[in-house]
Order: sequence, then C-alpha cells, then structure tokens
Amino acid sequence: MKSYLKFLSRNKLYTAIEALGLVVSLAFVIVISCYTWQQFAVTREANDYQRLYSLNCGGNSLAAIPGEMSIVVDRVPDVEAAGRVSLVVGGVEYNGNQVPGNPKICRVDPVIFDFFPVVFVSGSKDVLKDRNQVLLDEAFARKISPDYDPVGRTIIVRQDTCTIGGIIRTNERSIMKKNDVYMAFAEYDAPPANGEWWNNVNLALIRFREGADIESARTLIDTVIRREMKGLYNWEIQSPHSLTMPFKEIYFSPRNVYRDLKHGNLTMGYVLIAVGILLLASALFNYINLSVALAGKRAKEMAIRLALGEQRGAVFRRYIVEAVLFTSACIVLAAVLAKAFVPVFNRFVAGDIGLDVAFSPAYIALYIALALIVGLVSGAIPATITLGYNPIAVINGEQRRQTKTVFSRVFIVIQNIITVALISLAIVMELQYKHLINMPLGANVDGLYFISTDDVGNDKLAAKPYVDKMAFSNRYPSSTSITMNSVIGDQIINFGILNCDRDAFDLFGFSIVRDYQVPGGKGMWFTESSARVLSLDCENPTIPNILPQFWGDGVQVAGIIKDYAVKDPAAVAGNQVGIVVVCEPAGQSMRVLKLNRLDNEVRADLRKLAEEESIRLTGDTGYADVFGYIPELIEKSLTETRNFISLIELFMLLATLISLLGLVAMSAYYIGLQTANIAVRKVLGGTVASEALRAVKEYMLLVGIAVLIGVPVAIYFANKYLMQFYYRIDNYGWVFAVAALIALAISFLAVLSQTLKAAKANPAEELKKE
Repeated sequence: MKSYLKFLSRNKLYTAIEALGLVVSLAFVIVISCYTWQQFAVTREANDYQRLYSLNCGGNSLAAIPGEMSIVVDRVPDVEAAGRVSLVVGGVEYNGNQVPGNPKICRVDPVIFDFFPVVFVSGSKDVLKDRNQVLLDEAFARKISPDYDPVGRTIIVRQDTCTIGGIIRTNERSIMKKNDVYMAFAEYDAPPANGEWWNNVNLALIRFREGADIESARTLIDTVIRREMKGLYNWEIQSPHSLTMPFKEIYFSPRNVYRDLKHGNLTMGYVLIAVGILLLASALFNYINLSVALAGKRAKEMAIRLALGEQRGAVFRRYIVEAVLFTSACIVLAAVLAKAFVPVFNRFVAGDIGLDVAFSPAYIALYIALALIVGLVSGAIPATITLGYNPIAVINGEQRRQTKTVFSRVFIVIQNIITVALISLAIVMELQYKHLINMPLGANVDGLYFISTDDVGNDKLAAKPYVDKMAFSNRYPSSTSITMNSVIGDQIINFGILNCDRDAFDLFGFSIVRDYQVPGGKGMWFTESSARVLSLDCENPTIPNILPQFWGDGVQVAGIIKDYAVKDPAAVAGNQVGIVVVCEPAGQSMRVLKLNRLDNEVRADLRKLAEEESIRLTGDTGYADVFGYIPELIEKSLTETRNFISLIELFMLLATLISLLGLVAMSAYYIGLQTANIAVRKVLGGTVASEALRAVKEYMLLVGIAVLIGVPVAIYFANKYLMQFYYRIDNYGWVFAVAALIALAISFLAVLSQTLKAAKANPAEELKKE
C-alpha cells in the first residue's frame, strides 16, 4: 500500500484528475440513483398496492364520475373495498379564532386509510363513520393547540361544527398530499340530480380481493361503466383507455392532474438514469484510461514482485484492493457533495416529492456496493493489462513501446468520441428549449392578461384605467382546460376545447378560414386539423356525434379557423387538435383582459386581485399562480422543462470537463511516451518546430478519427432526445461540426503545450532517463 501511495504522490496531475472526475461523477450518480429510486418507490408505500386501482373518468383523467364507484362495487364481485378522496375549500375555526394559513381540508371515505400506511396517534378511521367528527394531521394539531391534546374539543370546518375525533401522522413521501383536516363525505356516492358530473368528480380507489382475476374484473368494470354511464349522462364513453388504472402507475400518469395526489415525471426519471450512466461511464472510462496509462509506470514494480516470487493472483488482488480503497475514499467525498447539492436539486427539479440523500443502513449498503463495483471494474482492467506483460520485457523497458502503440492511441480516440457526443448533446438541448419558447401559437396573446373573478370583481376590473377590454374565456391558446380523447380510424385523437365569448375570440385573433355567418359567431369553430380528422362536411357542416353535448342542443358549426397551439410547447403532440366554442358566458369566472400598459403598479394590483380570487375559489393563495400575463404564463409553463434541461446541461458540462481533463492527461501521457524519440531526432538534427509539428500531426490524426466516429454517435443520441418533442428543431447539422471543432481545438491546444515542453527539453537529459 505504501508503494501505491508513493506512486500517487509522484503522479499528482493524474491522481488529481482521477479523483476529481470520480468524486464529481459519483456525487451526481448518488443524487440520480437516490432520486429515481425514491420516485419509483412512491406508490409502493400503499398497502397491497398490487391490488389497488383507481377509476378513471371516461378513461381520460384520474377521477370518477359521481355514482361510478358505487356501481362498480355493486356490479363487480371481485371489488373488495372502495373509497373516495376530494380536496374541498373552506375555513377552519378553533377555540373561537379563525385558523390562519388557509388549512387544507380533505373529504375521504374512512376505508381510504386502509390503503395507506397512516399512523393514528389517537383515534382510528372509524371516527369518520360519524360525519360530525374529523381527524387532524399531527403537525396541524400542534399548530392550533400547542399546549394540550385537542381530541374531543370542538372545531368548525367549512361552517360545520365538528368534534376532533383523532390525530394522524402521514408519510411525507406518500403519493397522497398532506392535508390538515380530514372529514367524511356528507353524501353517498350517487350522480348529482342536475347531471353536471364534471363539477363533482372525485378520486376513487378500489381494491380487488386477494386471489381475484384482476384483468377479468377490470374488463367487467369497463363493460359495466360504459353501459351504466351512457344511460345516466347521455353521452358515450369512447375513450380507448381502460377505465381503471393500476395504482403503481398513477404517480407518473399524464392523467394524474387533480390536486388530491402528487405526481412525477417519468420521462425525466428515464433521462436522469441515462445521464447518470453516461456520467459514471465517462468518469470511469477516464479513470481506467489513466490507470492503464499509468500501469506502464508501475509495470516494473509489479514485474520485480513477480520475479521475486509473488503470485500473479496476489498482484491482481493488490490492484483490486488499491482501486477499491481509492474509489471508497472518492465515494465518501461524493456522498458529502451529493448531500450538499440536495437543496439545489429540489428547488429546480424534484417536483412534488423531493430528493433525500439518506445515510440509513440500506443507503450506506448501496454506496458501499457502488464503491465495490467501480473499484472492481477500474482495478481489474489495469491489473489484467499489467499481468499480460512479460516480466523480463518489462525490466528491459520494452513494454513502453507496447503500451504506446496498443493503448494510448485507442484511449485517445475513445476519449474524444465521448467529448464530441457530450458537447453536441448539450448544444442540441439548449437549441430545442429556445425552439419551444419561440413556438408559434397560431393566435395573438400580446397585451392579454388571464384572471378569474366573480361579478363584484368584474366591476372592479372594468373600472381599472389600464383595462381596455374584458372578455370571458375558460383558458387561452396553449392552455386548454377541457380535453377529450377519441379513437378515429386507428389513431387516438386528443381534442382541446377552448370555451369563450366572441370578444375573447376576437382578442385571440384566430385566423378565420371559413365563416358560416352564425349570428354573433356563436357555436363551434373547428381548426383545420379538427375538421379534417372529424371528416367535417365543409359545405353542409353539422356537429359530429362523437363530441359530448356540454353546451346543450342546437349548437351550430360557426366556422373553421387555422390551427393554434392546444397545449403548452413542451406538451405539444401530433394527435392534438383544437376546437373553440363561442357561447354565452353564463357562470364563467375566467376573464381575458386587454391591457393598455403593464408596469410594476399594474402587476402588483392584478396580483392582489388574483390572490383574493384564489382565496375565494380554493381557500388559499396558491391558485393565483394560474393567473397572469399570458405570454409570461406560456413561458412559465416551460419552467420545468427549462430547469430539467439546465440540470442535464450541468451534468453534460461536468462530464465534458471530466472528459477534457482526461484529454489533457492523455495528451501529456502520449507526449511523455514520445519524449525519447523526440530527443533522438533532435540529436540527429531535428528542431523544436519540426518535432512539435510531427507530434501534433500524429496526435491530431487520432483526434480526427475520433471525430469521424463521434459525430454519428452524437447524431444518434441527439435524434433519440428530440423524438420526445413533436415540435422540434431541424437543420441542426452545424451543431456537430461545431462540437467537432471544439474537440479538435481543445485537443490541439492540449497536445501543443505538452509537445513544445517535450521538444524544448535537453535531449541529453531525456536520454539519460531511458
């Protein structure tokens, strides 16, 4: 071990590059590993999650139509238990005072607590069988009653006087969002009398009996719901999806859009895994490169050990032990660095369930396993190469030529391939993000502000001097609140429906292709794409039966407009088409304002109104973030994409820097192997310029070969990345040329500096070393 430490101290540059590369890459591998493991484990915390499923509203969203759950329980024998969850709005009073902070109130069926590992500090789920009792979250109970146990005391929830029946402690990493007050549903699960089910959907979970044929039971549920719901709601459920979803899939499902549950990003998880592997592979390859390069320097030591009788197996184990100890030291530093990085990661990327770099026995075992794997891999290759040398040839110095010709060139080529690929991908990702920001909307949103208000607030807005015009619209281009899926031919089509009045229609500036002169322009305006997929008869148009009659009978086709963005830029897909419904704004609370100015004063005033409206609608100010200046809201919708790309670019940058450090080290090593030859040629009449040119040409030839291989590799991975976007960049071939030039330039500068140093050295001194 002393000889190994002495060897490291003599090769400080190589050691520093190896250690830095491993520490940084392992830190981010730990971050990514912990995050992805914790994300994929979210739904596993539920009891019997394999038998747990959710009902889907028409198969399109993660919720149940009122009455749907009860029908399933009555008609499907294999359903063992079922329960609903719904967040509600309202205030909470305790001990005569209004509780500040807009407490979160959740209605649940008591059976829901059987599905999740909730700890009852006091009471039980049976408390909620009495609808006049509630359960409190433990932290909320301490907040409102820090000095004594509040159980048995009176609390007013949503103007209902209740008794606190118990206190629960929820799992912070549960898919269920943490709430303050839990109360029972006041009503049985039944369809509302007015049939307006879309205003009353709830999350509904069902659990199948143990040993049940779940797939057969799911098929029966599909049959029952499609039959029963069609009669109840006078519309045909045409979704291609199953009407149940496995609980284990809920967290990452795009249909998980309700406030009851946390949700994750599956694409982000897979990309992070790929980036983690790439980071580790880059650093590991860099480490192995340098270790193999340095193996020649230790070969003489190992050859002497073998000549003195040490067994080859013992020499092999020596390399493994040294590598494991080196990587173990690196992983300790990496774990500290990863822990320090957690707040940054959670702020920009993590989402509903944050990263936790833990040091429990299970996680420590994971880190030890990672150190062992990396150490075994990085130690075995140099050991195998060294033991492949003939000890006599090593002692005579002949292995230097072998190392130079066989290994150094190969490693230089591979290192440059990695560099070209990483630089290319980082540039492509940045270009794609900017491309998304500049995506054409097919509509005009400049000067438009989106907000909600009641009739009183409407009068306030109308009186504002900065408001030129006010119209009604449930959303705006690139943000659609009403969607439905239908199978047309062999394709699933997603219809995004924008509901507004004629004033908003005009403010959005949709480009009209055909106008059927319907009075007031009221009716359905189909985009060219939606008219095409629905095979609309443009000469004698009628509303297709496939569309639900949300707007009552007698709705006409008002016209055809050019396509506009149905979803935000990052969510655009090829199967999305738009429909604009122009109608009377009865009951509509969403407004679009045409502003004549937008300065700090106007922003502050509108923000205050938005927060007041958010409290009116939901009980807290969080919903105010939905409102704002529409161009900024569209850009804000890309925040997650921006943060994610920034993180990936950071990882790419680190991997690239590690790779570039490896290039510098490899160029130094390569020129070190050339030093004796340079000295000989200088003795025979060579000059500094001629020897520098010769060495640079040889090295750059290797880099050129790497570029020829690296560019196709970069093109492949860039195309794989861009395939996740429907609206993506094209004509980006120049990126790979730029990446190649950067790699060539860095390699040239690195090898030139080393070559000049070797060429200027005293030939006599260099030959003495040989």
